[in-house]
Amino acid sequence: MELPALSLHDAPEWLLENIQQPGQSVYTQVDDHRVHMLTWNWQRTDLPVLLLIHGFGAHAHWWSFLAPFFLPNYRVAAIDLPGFGDSEPPRQYVDDGFARAIIACIEHNHLAPVCIVGHSFGGAQAIRAMGMAPQRFSHGIVVDSNVRLPPEPLIRRLVPKGQHKLSESREACMARFRLVPPQPDYHPALVRYIAYHSCAQSAQGWHWKADPNIVNVGEIEDADILRAAAVHIDMIYGENSFLNVDDKPARVLAHFPQAGQLIIIPAAGHHLMVDHPLRLVAAIQSLL
Repeated sequence: MELPALSLHDAPEWLLENIQQPGQSVYTQVDDHRVHMLTWNWQRTDLPVLLLIHGFGAHAHWWSFLAPFFLPNYRVAAIDLPGFGDSEPPRQYVDDGFARAIIACIEHNHLAPVCIVGHSFGGAQAIRAMGMAPQRFSHGIVVDSNVRLPPEPLIRRLVPKGQHKLSESREACMARFRLVPPQPDYHPALVRYIAYHSCAQSAQGWHWKADPNIVNVGEIEDADILRAAAVHIDMIYGENSFLNVDDKPARVLAHFPQAGQLIIIPAAGHHLMVDHPLRLVAAIQSLL
């Protein structure tokens, strides 16, 4: 698979092999917008489904270079949440909108019951979806997600930017890419791969794919949402993640009615797929 303007000279061999299986695009109409998924083994309807959900400001390609590791046993899909990646933005962003899109993709494509894995903001949307339609899920794995429980302060709501910041080329757009929140350790080739797929071209220039008017609705700040998720749920966190403080992952896990295991990946930060990707895959596989 050739990716113009993307240098992967320092990439690990497994990355070069995995991106030779780029996935097939599938679109699902959800209310007033189309939602995009990258899929692998799409025709293997005999296999159970593994559904991968990205974080805020991200897209399906945060998972696409890891998806091939699961292909021997799973039919795999990585979703672009509405307004992110190659999915269209909805008319309005509401708290349950991302979760409804996840459920709609499952139902429209007859995927249930699925095992859902959500990272960061995507983990919160996975929890919401499992609470709204637990019968559609066989298993949930929440990866380094920010759940605020009282008396913690509420999560800051982002302000819509209104318009894209433009760059003159894909390379210039990629050069602006930063991990948010920042972390010191990551594989440069993996971040370049993600940055490459974060940029799109319009008549005005190159810009991020994400809708500039997107806002972080749907964050979890209510323990009742956790208690509604009547699905077996495991959690994975990075040892050095900003969220791994005051025994928070264990306290969150305890609220799920079918709480499973908590795995802490040594030396990993919040963005586990770019600093310790193989340990993340091993952790997910051990839970599966």
